[in-house]
This record gives sequence, C-alpha cells and structure tokens, in this order.
Amino acid sequence: MIVSYNWIRTYFKQKLPPPEKVAEALTFSVFEIDGIEKKEGDFLIDVKVLPDRAHYALCHRGVAGEFAAALGQKIIIPKQGVVNSGKARPLSINIENPADCRRYIGRMVENVKINPSPKWLQERLAVLGQRSIGNVVDAANFVMFDMGQPLHAFDTDKISGAINVRRARTGERITTLDNKDVALDPETLIIADSEGPLAIAGIKGGKKAEVDENTKNLILEAANFEPALIRRTAERLQIKTDASKRFENEITPELAGKAIDEFSALIKELSGEGIVFGEIVDEYPDRAEIININVSISDINGILGLVIKEKEIIEILERLNIEVESGDSGRLSLRIPPERLDLKIPEDIAEEIGRLYGYHKVPTVIPSKMNAGVNTPKDFLVENRIRQTLFGLGFSEILTSTFAPKGKIGILKPLAEDKAFLRMNLFDNMTASLKQNSVNMPLLGLDDLRIFEIGKVFPGAGKEEKHLALGYWSVKKKGSAILAEAKKLIERDLHVSLAEESKSGVLEINLDTLTDKISDSVKLDIKIPEMPAVKYIPVSPYPFIVRDVALFVPENETDGEVWKVISGAIGDSMNLVAKNFLFDTYHPKEGGKISYAFRIIFQSSEKTLTDEEVNKIMEGIYAQAGKNGWQVR
Repeated sequence: MIVSYNWIRTYFKQKLPPPEKVAEALTFSVFEIDGIEKKEGDFLIDVKVLPDRAHYALCHRGVAGEFAAALGQKIIIPKQGVVNSGKARPLSINIENPADCRRYIGRMVENVKINPSPKWLQERLAVLGQRSIGNVVDAANFVMFDMGQPLHAFDTDKISGAINVRRARTGERITTLDNKDVALDPETLIIADSEGPLAIAGIKGGKKAEVDENTKNLILEAANFEPALIRRTAERLQIKTDASKRFENEITPELAGKAIDEFSALIKELSGEGIVFGEIVDEYPDRAEIININVSISDINGILGLVIKEKEIIEILERLNIEVESGDSGRLSLRIPPERLDLKIPEDIAEEIGRLYGYHKVPTVIPSKMNAGVNTPKDFLVENRIRQTLFGLGFSEILTSTFAPKGKIGILKPLAEDKAFLRMNLFDNMTASLKQNSVNMPLLGLDDLRIFEIGKVFPGAGKEEKHLALGYWSVKKKGSAILAEAKKLIERDLHVSLAEESKSGVLEINLDTLTDKISDSVKLDIKIPEMPAVKYIPVSPYPFIVRDVALFVPENETDGEVWKVISGAIGDSMNLVAKNFLFDTYHPKEGGKISYAFRIIFQSSEKTLTDEEVNKIMEGIYAQAGKNGWQVR
C-alpha cells in the first residue's frame, strides 16, 4: 500500500524524522518497506501490509498508529461530526440477510452543492494516483484512504423507495460508474431500491444513482460486508477496487460509525452553508463483540524467552491503544481495540510486545541436544536408494511441472492454457525433456542422455500415484537396453520386481505399492556422497554453433599438439569456444599420416553469433593448417 509522508505528518504535533527514518522504524517494528519515491513535494512510502494486519493498516491512520507505537509518540485523531438536524426526509434501510451485511449506516443530506474540491484535497488524492471527481466523491475517497472504511454516496432524487441490501436476482444487470454492463446473479450482493440495482455491494457503484454536478440531495453509506462474499464476487466479476480490497481483508463493523461522522463533517466543510443532515439510520443486527484477553506477565515472558518488567509491558500495550487492567499475581486483563481483529489469544499479545520491545534483545541460546531418535519414513529411504542407484548409472534427476495441457482433473484458475490440468503421467514431460536436452548434447559433450524423475501423477478423479520415469536418448545406442539395465539394478538393490510401461525411450514405473513390498531386511541407509570441488559458471542464454574440423597430420603429432595449433589460430576469439573435444581418430595403413577430428562449440555470453563470424574463425584455422603442411580432411 502506498502512503503519503505528508499525510502521515498531519497526525503528529512534533516534527517527524525524515521519510527514510520513518521507513526504518516501521521496518524494524511491523512492516516491510518496498521503497520510497519522491513525488510532487511529497514522499511515497510503499508499505507491504500482509493479510494479518490488513484489518487496520490499509490506511494512513493505521500506519501512523504503528509509527507512533514504534517511537512511543502520540497521534492526534480528529474528532469530527455533524449535529443531527432531523429535518431531512426519512430514510428506510432493509437488510435481507445479516450474514451478508453486518452493518449498514445511511444518512440523508439535503441542499448539497457539488463543487470542485479544494487544492489540498486534490493534492492529497493526486499523490496517491487518484483523480479528483468532485467534493462529495473526493470526500469519500479521502476518508477511506485516511481511516480504511470504504464509503459511498447516492443521489437521493434518483432512488425510488427504501435502500435494500440483498442478493441479486437472476437476469438483473447493472451499469457501473465506469460504464461497464455487468450481468448479476444470486451469488452477488447488491444495494438496490424498489426498481433494481444501485451498486455492487462493497465493490462498485452504479450509474443509476450517480452523484453528478446536478445532485442536490444525498444518501451517505457506510457499511460492512461479509469478507469472503466480497472477495468471491470481485474475483468472479473481475472488478477489483480499493473498496473491495479493504472489505475482503475484513474490517470491523465498528469503523463504519466513526467513518460516517468524518464523511459528514468533511462534506459539510466542502459544501458551504445551507446543507441539512438527517438522522443517522444504523442497521446493526449483530453488534461486534468486544475482545478481552487475559494473560500473565510470566506467560508473555515465557513465550518470548525474555524477562520484561510488568511496567514496561503495560507501557507497550498502551502504545497500541490496548486498555490494560492489572490484577493479582501479575495477571493482565486487556480490552482490545475493535479494529485489531488480529489479536485474539495470549500468543498474539506476546508477539505485539516482542516486536515493539525488539526481537534483537532476545538472547541467543544454543538448543539442548535431543535424545529421542528420529524415524525417517520408509518411502523416503526407498526413493533416495533409487536415486543413488540411478546416479551410479550416470542418470541425472529432473523436476517438471505437475500441470499439463490435458488430463482428467482440471485446474479452476490455471496459470496458462498449457497448465490447465494435473498431469496423468510422467511420460509426456519426460519425452519433452529428452527432446529439449538432446539439442544441447554437443554443448555438454555428451554421447547419450540419461534422466529420471520421481513425482506425483493424477490418472483420474480421486486418484493420486507416485511414479518413477526413466528417459534415455542416443544416436548410437538403443535406449531399451539401458533402461532395462537400470530397472534390473533397482530390482536387485531392493529385492522386488517392478511393473512398467515402456515406449519411445521412456520407462515409467508405479511406485505406490513399492514400499510395502520391500522386506525390512533390505538396508536403505542414505549415503551422502562427497561433494567434488567444482566451479559453476552461468549458462549463456544465446544459441551455440557447432563446427567440426578434421586434419591429416604427420603420425608423430599428438592430438594435444594439434589442438594447440588450432587454439592458436582461433586467438582472441577463444572466449567464444564454449567446449571442444576430440571425437574421432583415423590412422590410414599407408602414408605416414594420422587424422584427428575435433568438435568445436562456439557460443557468446553477450549476443547471438552469426555464421559469418564463425566461418571467419574457421577460415583462420584452415589457413594455419595449410601453413603447417596439414591437409583438411
């Protein structure tokens, strides 16, 4: 969430530290900070608000409160409201199902003047990327970004009858404020009048009762909706808004009462004289319970592994606006602020105290040794024994995607078209991997390709199996013999027989019942091999070019001496030689000569090489060979 440094400053009497220090204090106490950006005389702080704190922290007031708690300062909360005149026309509100709408507050406002917002308000919204629309809409947006409660205003004169909070009926449609025609269904909660939909509850307002420059009378709305319902609807309709983000993360219904007062006060300030506010109509079927937590000082210190005095613990809790009553034997009775829906159990309280006290103060303690043995699952041992066997045969392990373009179990929201199902086998991915890796065999200097995978497959609804797939590819050798040898060796090591499916250089084995078949007398100890001292270098993302050169040279010349001449001819371009190796030696019976054939793989780490560039290098090799009296074969 993006917060304005200038906006945060309005909550404090004293001068705040620079933005970097504010971000640092928040980082060490509560939030990750993803960045700071200077913009239009302000600093935007990108605060990473995780779901556990989204109940109260998706607003400037929540972030300011955390900053105040971190530094032990006090924030100034504006106390605003409008005296009810009762002179406005009456308002009727009906909630169809309290489980969908926990609270709905409405208020009639008459004689409103729709004007452009003052400069300060336009600037506050603009720095957050919000376009100024008019004083009423801007006021709703300001209060939402300020205290976290989404708000809405309807044009009273465009509404017929009472305000109804209900599920949409089949066939109903709404045109949203951004002119999108949306089909509604009974899974969608709406705000409606006697004629039809006015808004998609908690997500988007409709055009029918839109506030415009001709609006004279308003119905103000501050409500609280069931979070999961809003999240499902926003996802289904693909309409994501600042309001839906806050509702789906759940905010306390208590916040709506404070928000309607601040909304009203700001409209009065922006609209001038003559405005009339009606009575607040508050439909609140099941009032939110006050959360009380009892915890002891010893419990808190035990959880944290610290020794913090009672006075300091109480001081930290009060910085978080938690009301504290001390009892006997170091017990505390805590009254949790309504917006802190994340605080429910003593462990939550310990966490709050720990983060503000400072986790860096927790002493380092070496854990005591465990005497109890650890039982390793047998299937884990079996799988690793198979791995050791295959590694010994020169196989490499691969891990491919569990998702596939076809199958019997579909994914509700696939990441891509080719990942819309759970895979039914390992064969398809193994075949694709063999094809892809065979292209790079010259670069790797491999005569054949041996790979395997152990993974889950889903052959049908409710079916889940673990399979082993072996893959082999070579130009010279037949894969079936190699795969049969690997299977035979696994069977010998584990003293079992394996059922298989084999085709096109791939052998697939169902491992589901394998563990039960293995006798307890079979040793399955995991052997950790010694790691060789190897140096890893990054793989170039650019394609390689293969060239072969075969030269007849005097039989007293060694292949090493011949390659030294070739590399000398390549010269400064040797940095483009990714790999080279001798792949053939031919010694005629007569003539006193021997032929060495080298394969050279050219590849750049900076660009794609062209044939012309490589051909020029090869011409240099041929020229040097001619100078040495060697014949190109």
